[in-house]
Amino acid sequence: MSPHAVSLVVLVLLILFGLYRRMRRTIGFQPLRDRRMVTRSVLLGAVGVLLLVSGIAYPVSYLYDAVGIACGGVLTYYAIRTTTFEQRGGQWYYRPHPWIGAILLVLFVGRIAYRLYVGYAAMETPGAAIQPSSPAASNAALSSYAHDPLAAAVLFAIVTYYAAYATWLIRAERSGRLNQPNAPSK
Repeated sequence: MSPHAVSLVVLVLLILFGLYRRMRRTIGFQPLRDRRMVTRSVLLGAVGVLLLVSGIAYPVSYLYDAVGIACGGVLTYYAIRTTTFEQRGGQWYYRPHPWIGAILLVLFVGRIAYRLYVGYAAMETPGAAIQPSSPAASNAALSSYAHDPLAAAVLFAIVTYYAAYATWLIRAERSGRLNQPNAPSK
């Protein structure tokens, strides 16, 4: 097996493992872990801010960022309205809406598949690939989404959803609303 084929197999296996973990988290009750939710919110917020700052050279990208943030907000609102809670042995569990998780998973996988296809097509075209040591390669990772409006919208929808939903779960648990008879569930 060639080194290229081995790296491709490893990449595919890592992606499949990530998809398995993501699907497991979108179906069924999940333990409400405060520290994990705080970490997720902070990291995703930092990623969002970093991407917004990196798009300053392309002001039109903020339109697509706003569309993604709005879509993520709508998904978060719907997820909040449909989340159910359950207490087992003193530990709170929540069940996110499975269709919202599926939508985000399809968006995520679709973007990965598209990027792999574009990368593969660029490798097939002689002279089209960016050399790893070039200055353009260091900026390509952060600013590539600014040139692709769909990537920006999908990325910000995912970041907004996960950061806002985790923040809402933390606030619901800390405020004690989960113990009330009219807890935020449906």
